Amino acid sequence: MDRRVLLLVTIIVEGGLFLLGLVLINYSQIALLSSIHFSWIATAYALLLCIPMFAVLYIVMNSSWKPIVQLSNEIDEKVLPIFSNSKVIDLVVIAFFAGVGEELFFRGWLQNALANNFGIGLGIFITSTIFGLLHYLSREYAVYAFLVGIYLGIIYQVSGNLYIVMAVHALYDFVALLYLVRKNKQMDIIL
Repeated sequence: MDRRVLLLVTIIVEGGLFLLGLVLINYSQIALLSSIHFSWIATAYALLLCIPMFAVLYIVMNSSWKPIVQLSNEIDEKVLPIFSNSKVIDLVVIAFFAGVGEELFFRGWLQNALANNFGIGLGIFITSTIFGLLHYLSREYAVYAFLVGIYLGIIYQVSGNLYIVMAVHALYDFVALLYLVRKNKQMDIIL
């Protein structure tokens, strides 16, 4: 995919989720600002919380177990072509918009709204199911996204800090995309 088109689509879709999340949060009167706490400690937690996700990515990319190999093949066939022409700066922008936009919408609004109405466990489960389905490229990839959604939902519920979840999501997306793209071709390191 052309990198400019990809960036435009990312900004429209992920930025749209951000704006939609803001509108819905305002409409449902969820106290958003009280759940975003930037600090160096929160950033350090986010970095540490990425480690299990990086370990899972490594396992997925190096496993010989058939369902995991299928997932790895799906990523190679369906995800990598989308990002194959991207520069490092493109991946930074894409990861930032995905982390902020998706987490504001999914955890900031949807999970909060569902947890308030149905309880925390069901709120995380339903939000993660929708998150997985909206990332559907294949059954395996949707399950992977669902599990990532569960993990992010638990982090948000335990920390109460939407910034940590946004940072984890953005950092994981950036490192995963960089790893996958560089694994399959020598990528220009042009910012």
